[in-house]
Amino acid sequence: MKIDKYRILKIATILGANASGKSNILRAFSLFPLLMLNPCETKSSKIGYDQFALDNNMEKEYSKMIINFICDNIKYRYEIHFNNDIIKYELLQAHPFGEIRAHKVFERILDIDTTLSEIKWGNKYSSIGNTRDLSVNLLPNRTVFGSFQKSNVNIPWMKKIIDWADSYILPIVKTSEQHLSDYTSRLLSNNNIDKEQVKMLLRTADIGVSDFVLKKEIRDIPQPLIELILKDDSAPEPLKNKVMDDPTTEDINVKMIHNGAQGGVELDFNEESNGTKRYYELSSILLKLTNESHFVTVDELESRMHPDLYQHFLNTYLSNAKNSQLVFTTHMREFLNDRDLFRDDSVWFTEKNDIGATQLYSLADFGSDILRNSSNRYNAYRIGRLGAIPNLGGTHINIENRQ
Repeated sequence: MKIDKYRILKIATILGANASGKSNILRAFSLFPLLMLNPCETKSSKIGYDQFALDNNMEKEYSKMIINFICDNIKYRYEIHFNNDIIKYELLQAHPFGEIRAHKVFERILDIDTTLSEIKWGNKYSSIGNTRDLSVNLLPNRTVFGSFQKSNVNIPWMKKIIDWADSYILPIVKTSEQHLSDYTSRLLSNNNIDKEQVKMLLRTADIGVSDFVLKKEIRDIPQPLIELILKDDSAPEPLKNKVMDDPTTEDINVKMIHNGAQGGVELDFNEESNGTKRYYELSSILLKLTNESHFVTVDELESRMHPDLYQHFLNTYLSNAKNSQLVFTTHMREFLNDRDLFRDDSVWFTEKNDIGATQLYSLADFGSDILRNSSNRYNAYRIGRLGAIPNLGGTHINIENRQ
């Protein structure tokens, strides 16, 4: 897609061996909105991320993230250095559409000894320097954006960035159970996504589902659980108030309808195949990406799906999405044969070095000596010319001492 003079990829995939760091790349994406949207409450609060564990020297190092994003016809470049205790440095630069050069918005520098921060504003933003509340709330473990959320100040462009990050970036979709089917059902129940569109997706997926129904059930919250929530100091006050005012919870049960010999037959969602459940779960993500503008990361997108269904999902996304972005990890290498769907710059690999650190590189990084335009990318990867494959040992098992 093209936004002003910038060409933006709608899709990117990460391929690599097990334990090569693919999921960690996705977790890094999710850390950015965490730093921006969820400021620490106190000076002693931990930022909450896992540092590299295979080198003790890394405990003394600061993590560094740089992200480029477009918001309100401005391309921003945001850089941040941090560890679990402090934000050491921040830099935000802006390049408005139509202007020749980028300019500094702010630079935040932390004094390690005093844990006090100084914000240096760019020339076009110098009037913001008088905003005392912003500096007062700039704890050493908060970003400038986090301080803004804790301050009673009016900075319209900063609010636009906060709102953009909150709405555009969706949480990571994991392979492990994260109640994604319940998320889909609640979106349907609240009319946040269209049921007819979900039905269409299920029908075209050829999984035998012609329709589905949602049935709400109100249950009492067990008294021991209520007492546990009320005694938990970390539980949010709104949750405690809700539990006291209305000690019930609402479940939404899904019944899938299949065409049987005598007509439609309802089957409980738990009776469906793993592939059917997976596609129902992902239907909400697919519709949010195509009907709205979002960025989402998916871990092992092909999990529990037939390769043709996995391909169908991607084709549906690319054919209908306008201003969304999808980044996902995969173990399926056959997609490398499809140059039309996957450009070289949308295919990435992860490989671990000798100390277990992840190296991330793209197909576009290879020169013509390794990968020509006419080369078969799948064969090149399969035989190891592109790296990022398991280095497997032998298959012999010593069974001489077997009882």
